[in-house]
Amino acid sequence: MNQIEVTVTGKIRRPLAEVSRQFGDVRHHAANRVHPKLTFTILEECGESVRFRQQVSLVGMKQLDEIVQTRRPDGSLESEIVDGTNKGSRLTQTFAPEGADATRITLTFRMPATGVKRLFKALFAAAIRKTVLDALEEDRIDLEERGYPSAA
Repeated sequence: MNQIEVTVTGKIRRPLAEVSRQFGDVRHHAANRVHPKLTFTILEECGESVRFRQQVSLVGMKQLDEIVQTRRPDGSLESEIVDGTNKGSRLTQTFAPEGADATRITLTFRMPATGVKRLFKALFAAAIRKTVLDALEEDRIDLEERGYPSAA
């Protein structure tokens, strides 16, 4: 199948457990506007999964998606878009220690390249890369500068 795939890596100077917890904390992201260009609405939380609605503008087009995010046994996060503009897309987020107090994050986004996305594949890939890089920087600011709350 024709698809768009974008992988981005980054480093956040916080311990792995804290970074992993923050990335999976949709409630925190929604309440604190960690990503100002995204709007999150939590629909359901159950164990290691959360179902939520996300809205963003990409290449000037409104994107409204319903996402199921699941924490895997290895601590990584898998988000599947189950309904909406980008149905069938997946985001995988993995975390690896980089010393005692830093974490390497790898984000891989895969999207079916259908319709206009197939015609303008390179444009969509560039827009996704920028969106993911911006979001990663916003998470870094939340963790390193604002101080994500410690575990209860």
